[in-house]
Amino acid sequence: PEAIAHLAEAYKRDRSPSTAFMYARALQPRLAEQARFTSTLGRMWSATYSPNGRQIVTTDDGGAQIRDAQTYRALFALPHGAEVYHAIYSVDGAKLVTAAKDAVRVWDSTSGTLVQTLENNDGRKDPNYYIAAMSFDGRLIAAIDGAGAVTQVWDGITGAAVAQLHSEAAAFPSLAFSSDGRWLATTGGNDVRVFDTRTWRSALVLPGPRIHKLVFAPAGSRLVTGAATGDVSIWSIPSGTRVQHLREIGESVDALAFSADGELVVAGSGDGALQIWRSHSGAIQSQLNPRRSRVLAVEFDRTAKLVLSASADGTVTVADASLGISLTVLDGPQSAVRVAHFDPSSQHVIGASKDGTARVWDSASPYLRWNSPPVAVDCGMRMPVVPDGRFIAVSCAGHATSVWDTSKDQLLAELPSTSSRGIDSSDVSAVSNDGTRAAVAHGTTVDVYELPGGRLLRSIEHLAPVNALAFASTGGDIASGAVDGSLVLTRSNGESLRLPGLAGAIDAVAFLPDRRLVAADARRQLRIYRLDGAVLAELDMPGRVASLRIDGTRLVTVPIAPVSSPVPNAPVSSPVGPPLLVDLESYRIVARLDGHIGRVFSARWVSGHRIVTAGGDGTVRLWDGSTGQLRQTYRGGPRYLTDATLAANGFVLAGGADGQLWFWDQETARLLWTLPVHKSQLTGVHVEGEDIVTRGFTGELSRWRLPKPEQVIGACGDQERCAILAR
Repeated sequence: PEAIAHLAEAYKRDRSPSTAFMYARALQPRLAEQARFTSTLGRMWSATYSPNGRQIVTTDDGGAQIRDAQTYRALFALPHGAEVYHAIYSVDGAKLVTAAKDAVRVWDSTSGTLVQTLENNDGRKDPNYYIAAMSFDGRLIAAIDGAGAVTQVWDGITGAAVAQLHSEAAAFPSLAFSSDGRWLATTGGNDVRVFDTRTWRSALVLPGPRIHKLVFAPAGSRLVTGAATGDVSIWSIPSGTRVQHLREIGESVDALAFSADGELVVAGSGDGALQIWRSHSGAIQSQLNPRRSRVLAVEFDRTAKLVLSASADGTVTVADASLGISLTVLDGPQSAVRVAHFDPSSQHVIGASKDGTARVWDSASPYLRWNSPPVAVDCGMRMPVVPDGRFIAVSCAGHATSVWDTSKDQLLAELPSTSSRGIDSSDVSAVSNDGTRAAVAHGTTVDVYELPGGRLLRSIEHLAPVNALAFASTGGDIASGAVDGSLVLTRSNGESLRLPGLAGAIDAVAFLPDRRLVAADARRQLRIYRLDGAVLAELDMPGRVASLRIDGTRLVTVPIAPVSSPVPNAPVSSPVGPPLLVDLESYRIVARLDGHIGRVFSARWVSGHRIVTAGGDGTVRLWDGSTGQLRQTYRGGPRYLTDATLAANGFVLAGGADGQLWFWDQETARLLWTLPVHKSQLTGVHVEGEDIVTRGFTGELSRWRLPKPEQVIGACGDQERCAILAR
């Protein structure tokens, strides 16, 4: 709130694009809040949706309230006269069970009338029922006290007490029924006791120490436990066999959940970390730490695509369960959010907090519009000759080559896997500028395919592995270069011309707009050809070239990083040099773009005949495209940046090793904002109209849209929660 107020004051004085951008980004999370409820008394303990999503129930220090989930209108007040710690709906939603300090009660959710008060049978005046559970068929209701010492079980039909079970009291109570109702597991915060619900005898004791959370799988009898020691284990019940040891040590596990299909398990820890495992194999699927604040509750949505975490810092984070990236942070109160739940549609989240409020948020990401799934653990860092644009081929060793139209989020074709023995472990593929052709290298062969669909048009043969491909800027002509220095020009009609070869392996090849061809080899030669095969010029370069970026008659080279194993015909060592600005009319090097420390990952021509470079020193640099003079330096974090460009609003943006997009004011170089977009490093970023498309190290693509500042500021100004914070 203080930051928003500060930016609001700055915006009053300065309506510049950068100030408006920062103010809007700070306000954006506030727009997610759809409703806010205040407790009838004191703290808000719980909040959840009915199974059909039509109702919301909240509990507080005085009672419970049922509301309409669409209009947020209060439907029924459920008076208790005591703290109500927990409320759950029956599977069919007809009944509501509340666990309170004095008793457990069963309510008719359609009328709000009290059906039963479930009394304890040991004469305790304040049994302090803290958590309730109901078997899937509704025949059993159980509740455990706040100390974790006593669990009372009732017949869910008659209300009669059927069992009283005891645990070691350690003030961390948790309980759960198995999906078939055969087993009831309880813990007071140390050992876990599993009871047979047919006889109420103890069937199993899972020794701690300090097991704080337990959850049964939605089907079968697997039980996952989480301990203060950091241990997370999955057990087979009733044998007690540990079928998966997901984690042995770490921060205290304070929240656990199974996905609805039982395939995934998520654990939230005291240090704010979320870890998601595949429950049957024990393999970790993803992990993140979005808030660095203790996680108090976790839950998958019904599709298991999303996972939420409620934190002690007063926020709820919704993340992509597969990618392990935060999609939206839902700003809440200044105190902890105890619990949070998705609605059945996954479109909304409700959370209850210690400050006496419950909030409903829109759970959709304000920025993410689309993303494709990851392809492989490592898709390499090879930079394409042409910067990322509308059509992208995702090539990962051992996997199909996916060709995407990023303007339509459309998969055009899945082509056979590439294979390469080139300068790195990456694979070689290319897409024509008009998106009608794709080429994939398979060792010594280049296959050219029609898009969309992927019909094979022709194959181009080399005598050595192909290491470089490029389409002409218009039409279907393609150039292919191999590690033996051979270079082949193949026309769109299939005719081929073998150009005079180079002495070293072909590192990069590119067409010029006037239909000349440029190739660079491992012997540090840059050669310019006419398309009839005549050599026009040859330049000695100070280093090897990874890619060639063309703008009219100017070229910028992106240098190759040192390699551990030499390519055939390559020098023994390949020192890294700076990008070079080359004039393709006079055939001379105009300037060295000196400034970056270490490797330069990308160079791109941008408006105004300028060049943007991104490097291993965590900076982006803007250069004059005529003279090579450095115009501005944009400093990021300590990790490398792999690609950079200009956003539609004129800001400089880049992505890199930390998986974030970085935004700077172009004129002042002031850092404005960062947005997490991938769990691993970015390998490409480009702008599509008002959208930003990013490519990740594991082969996934994502599309992002930043709502315009004036839209956010205007919308927030019309809503009380934003106006209060902005004053």
